Amino acid sequence: METVHTLELKEVTKKMKGENVVNHLSFGVRKGEIFGLLGPNGAGKTTTIRMIVGLISMSGGEILVNGLDIRKNYEKAMEQIGAIVENPQMYDYLTGYKNLMQYARIMPGVTRERIDEVVKLVELEQAIHKKVKTYSLGMRQRLGVAQALLHRPSLLILDEPTNGLDPQGMHDLRNYLRLLADQGTSIVVSSHILAEMELMCDRVAVIQNGKLIRIDNVTNVTDQAQARVHFLLQGSLNDAKSLLAEHFPEKTAEVSDKELIVEANTTQEIGDINKRLVEAGFLVYGIQLKKKTLEERFLEMTGKGGDLNEVSVAGQ
Repeated sequence: METVHTLELKEVTKKMKGENVVNHLSFGVRKGEIFGLLGPNGAGKTTTIRMIVGLISMSGGEILVNGLDIRKNYEKAMEQIGAIVENPQMYDYLTGYKNLMQYARIMPGVTRERIDEVVKLVELEQAIHKKVKTYSLGMRQRLGVAQALLHRPSLLILDEPTNGLDPQGMHDLRNYLRLLADQGTSIVVSSHILAEMELMCDRVAVIQNGKLIRIDNVTNVTDQAQARVHFLLQGSLNDAKSLLAEHFPEKTAEVSDKELIVEANTTQEIGDINKRLVEAGFLVYGIQLKKKTLEERFLEMTGKGGDLNEVSVAGQ
């Protein structure tokens, strides 16, 4: 029976100097999805990736790639993976094309047609016959992605792929990854640039101190938080705040410049607050709904802007 997950981690642990750097970590990555690993520096993201690709051993647990245990079927499992861990390493004195040829020699079944195909996919046709030492950082990243894709892996792993990229490079990388996911490739991305992860990923796993804090769809992580509603009005903001405290005691209101800021979950609540303000004689000339970003929710979940949440696993 075909497995639903391309990658599965089951109670994976890595102990270093007597401490668990990765602590009983479990999650699954579905076929054709972009899955993000989020966490502060030292959370265990890169250590987890290194275990997945076999650069370091596990202290305990299981890692399965398309159902293959990497301990028992290492070579077959690694054939399913393409990866860039930290920065892609290339021969600077060779052209991009010759770099890909070098890699193709050690990977069975990679043809010149396949090389041309991945070069076109990452849009390097104009530069592929130039020496890599002339490449920009973004071009190097694209060449690294091309190299990782040569053998048609079912799982692509990218550790901090947007490091040093300009906005156009980030935009292009997002497009490449979405195209690959739509074609059935599963992608794991580790990054600390949370705004990019919000745009890039289908689901995210938040890790802190080697432990899983939360795993869910990106939209759920942000949508489940209360939105901050900004009421722009004429009149005494302090009087408006007192009015809300009287009629909506469960709501916390803040005053900022010409705005009254209230947290609310539903359009019904927003309408009720607006109605009460208007009936009290306030002129409301604007209502702005501002949902919390992934960055704000991340800081809350990791205890840096709120209490550390209990483990929450959804959207599996």
